[in-house]
Amino acid sequence: MSNTSNTKWDDPNLAHVSGFRTATDNLAYDISTQEIRGRIPQSLHGIFLRNGPGRNELAGKPFGHWFDGDGCVHTFRIENGEVSYRSSFVKTPKYVDETAAQAVKYRSYGHNAPGGFLKNLHMPANAANTSIVYHGGKLLTLFEGGLPWQLDLDTLETLGPDNFDGALKSMDTFSAHGKLHPRTGDYFNFGMGMGVRPKINLYKVSPQGKMTNRSAVAIERMAFCHDNAMTENYLIFMVMPVNFTSPLKVLFARDTIDRNMVFQPEEGMKVYVVSLNDFSLVRTFEVEPFMFAHSSNCWERDNELFIDVVAMSDKDGEEGTACSRNIFTQPRPSTGQLTRYRFDMKTGASKREILPSGIPSEFPQWDLRRTGSETRYTYTAGICENATPGFYNALQRVDYLTGETKVYDCGPGRYTSEPIFVPRQPDSDEADGYILCVIYDAATELSELMILDAQSMADEIAVVPLKNHIPHGFHCGYTPL
Repeated sequence: MSNTSNTKWDDPNLAHVSGFRTATDNLAYDISTQEIRGRIPQSLHGIFLRNGPGRNELAGKPFGHWFDGDGCVHTFRIENGEVSYRSSFVKTPKYVDETAAQAVKYRSYGHNAPGGFLKNLHMPANAANTSIVYHGGKLLTLFEGGLPWQLDLDTLETLGPDNFDGALKSMDTFSAHGKLHPRTGDYFNFGMGMGVRPKINLYKVSPQGKMTNRSAVAIERMAFCHDNAMTENYLIFMVMPVNFTSPLKVLFARDTIDRNMVFQPEEGMKVYVVSLNDFSLVRTFEVEPFMFAHSSNCWERDNELFIDVVAMSDKDGEEGTACSRNIFTQPRPSTGQLTRYRFDMKTGASKREILPSGIPSEFPQWDLRRTGSETRYTYTAGICENATPGFYNALQRVDYLTGETKVYDCGPGRYTSEPIFVPRQPDSDEADGYILCVIYDAATELSELMILDAQSMADEIAVVPLKNHIPHGFHCGYTPL
């Protein structure tokens, strides 16, 4: 649909839908300084990375779910006050084969492949669409149902799946939410493992990009675990009771995966604390079951672990699915409440605390230089009640010291995604820096990169307009030059 800036939206809850249309592959161009509104800070030298579903339909037929879309990577190279943009789909077998056939060939999260049982023996095809990281000289796109896929950082050419010189096997999974230890430079990731007894596979990758340790921790039951958290010494896994109601229906392709996954609070919820040093299980805790997709920062203090998460509302839990609502048709995507859990490593006690929040939130971020150490601020995307509240239309900064929340309203018909904090200088204070995010404008059907002052959460330092749109996506990243 096309709109003008003066359009009165026919349905304000669906004004964002045009942002799901397919991205343009293999774009590469510079944005002149004359086109940029404001001025790029001279201290900002790096590449802003963005991944997400870039194709959500084939031959005019929508995929079953937003999670099924083919991954498309977008980069903004920022250097000397200038910006260069590039885009490319990740050329996975799913993307290549389905592009050639112009039809669904693979099972995905929200739809099965045509052909019944024999065509749906495997779990969802790797769409390489969820997250992105540059580590050890490798640009990796992440999808928790399979191996990471590597792209060339400069050209975005797809180089293929990365198994870390054979350390990952073909059926291994590698989550979308690894954690970089700022002191050691090691990158930690995990993947759910199936077998006689379910487990969490654990991976340690050196600063040079080599896998130096692999192990596993057994868990009670196979369950959904999208994210984890890391302190100076531990990895923490809060394993939700989100399971298949009927695994056989999924196995025999009589049901799609998203429709078969439900929240089962009666099963209980465990928290597993794992040593970073040797991947041994140190302690487990039990908490009242809740649903969440993403954690914020995590740290240790006086034998306690502090972990911040975005806990979904009771309504989300009652609807039963693990973030499985189809955002094409539902008025609003999942959001939640910033919540802190405290775990006493000596006594085994746990506490839950509701944190300040000005808007329902998702996609929490923080100053990544302080991962594993106590942080004062969290930044989120979220939804404010402007004229078009059907999708993520606002950004937020929460100050845990004062309890103050600052909300930036993107404006009617303007939608955001995950924000990334970039410090002004390598040694700048935690609050002194910029928020980078992609904004989609439904009135023009184009996107832009926005650089927002992190302290005021009101001052637009620079806005970099694109000649194209970037479809609504999931996660971002940033690497200095």
